[in-house]
Amino acid sequence: MENGDPIVCRLRFQYEGRDRIVTVGDRPIVVGRAPESDVLLAHESISRQHARIAREDNDWILRDLDSKNGSRVNTFHVTEQVLRNGDRLDLGTIRMYVEIGPESAASRARVIFDEKKAPAMQTEVLDLQGLDHLLQAAGDLTNIPSPYSDKSGLSGFGDDLASAVDSASAAAPGTPLLRLVSESAESLLSCTTLAETLDRILSLVFANIPVERGVICLYDPESQSIEPMAMRNREGVPDVPIEISTNITGVAIEEKQAVLIKDTAMDERFGGAESVIMMEIHSAMCAPLLREENVSGYIYVDRQSSAHPFDMGQLQALSILALLAAIAVEQAALRDDVRREQEQRVRLARYSSPAVVERILEAPGPGLSGMVADEGDVSILFADLTGFTTMAERLPPSEVILILNQVFERLTSAVFALDGTLDKFRGDGMMAFFGAPLPMADHALRAVEASLRMQAALTALNEAREGVRPIRMRIGVNSGTVVVGDIGSPQRKDYTVIGDVVNVASRLESSVAAPGQVVIGQETWKAVRHAYDCVELDAVMLKGKRKSVQPYLVRGPLGSATDDIEPTVAL
Repeated sequence: MENGDPIVCRLRFQYEGRDRIVTVGDRPIVVGRAPESDVLLAHESISRQHARIAREDNDWILRDLDSKNGSRVNTFHVTEQVLRNGDRLDLGTIRMYVEIGPESAASRARVIFDEKKAPAMQTEVLDLQGLDHLLQAAGDLTNIPSPYSDKSGLSGFGDDLASAVDSASAAAPGTPLLRLVSESAESLLSCTTLAETLDRILSLVFANIPVERGVICLYDPESQSIEPMAMRNREGVPDVPIEISTNITGVAIEEKQAVLIKDTAMDERFGGAESVIMMEIHSAMCAPLLREENVSGYIYVDRQSSAHPFDMGQLQALSILALLAAIAVEQAALRDDVRREQEQRVRLARYSSPAVVERILEAPGPGLSGMVADEGDVSILFADLTGFTTMAERLPPSEVILILNQVFERLTSAVFALDGTLDKFRGDGMMAFFGAPLPMADHALRAVEASLRMQAALTALNEAREGVRPIRMRIGVNSGTVVVGDIGSPQRKDYTVIGDVVNVASRLESSVAAPGQVVIGQETWKAVRHAYDCVELDAVMLKGKRKSVQPYLVRGPLGSATDDIEPTVAL
């Protein structure tokens, strides 16, 4: 190696929003969640002792330590595996890339798009829009019906790849290219994410075609942007940039054709022309990811050695992989959408009623971007059980938990019934707010109505618990403008509210309200006085406030107060 540099194994990954590099030398390292781990990853998908990487002779060996979520190398689950330069590791949901080389080696490769033109007379193209003709020509299937002859069969989603497997096997099980269809489709069906799918596709390319370098790029037709997503060479991830000609890739995108650049180094017609020869490429191919007339990207491969240039049979094989990849990419993207919605649904269910969750998810627009921290007009509710700490000291812990669960279940139901958002439980208290993430013009009415229902629910529970000391509760409500949204660190964010309005609501509950009472601030009173019987209390000086605050005691509704509460809609 250059300069006698020692050979090391590097792990490159992102953690807590930052790029990290861990070098594995002669001493083994353990990756895990336990504080004593050599590489500490405090993530829920990582086991306390997840995996061990150690040097043995001239190799680095990864051993999974019976982790809960497993270890994968290049998308395949392993218990023990020799690591190679360019390997991708997935430990739980933490993704790492392996670099094995001199200690002073450069960073991971980039893709450089070169606009030098390749002479058109040195190219061969393959039109992929006639899928049935492609497979028939590739497999010499003149008398065999093509599995793609019925175009309508390609418009489905869930069974596309499975259908390709069945059709290919039934049509001509001994045909090499149809075996490629079958084997590739079966392999792609096991992928669960877009990143895993793209890595698997590139692995299939290298397994079936004698390429030296390969890149998969995704294409956005709206912005016309091209993003490299997966790259490798025969040894793994290259240490130098991969340079590709946009003239070649442009044919794939614009004309929806697969293109083959022949062995230019041996063709005297090139002479000294500026072309792909200037990039030391002797043969290259590019096939579009074509799906229902839409191009979502391309697979680009090349060879820099002059021996064994690509031929039309290999272009057909690359095109088949690209066609299957287009289906797999679409499926992976849809799976990602479904997974994101499931994660959003679980997250929202922590704070809101099922009805509100559905309205948020079904609303047009940017989805959960409304949960980004911003100012909003809301009503804050604080509730606290009085005397519960003293009572809990005389009870076994299991009974304390049982009582708290019974109480909070009823209080939460009252909040959710009025489309409120549960912020948090605080020991024997709780905090909720109304008016976010769904805006509500009548958030003050909802907060006061929920408070009265919470007091009624607790009274009913006390009556059902005969012979024991009743549990009582203080409630404070205040309304106004706050900062509401996702607040916290990159590792943990909570959907919550902050501001002076919140502090006043807390003080009204702890310093003004008596057990069994609902006390509200002046802004809340202005919004609900037409619907609820409120009594003005003495102005008070609250902790942290320079001016006195005017509180009001809510005694009950004036007539049918809930008639003034409007149905909640997603805005």
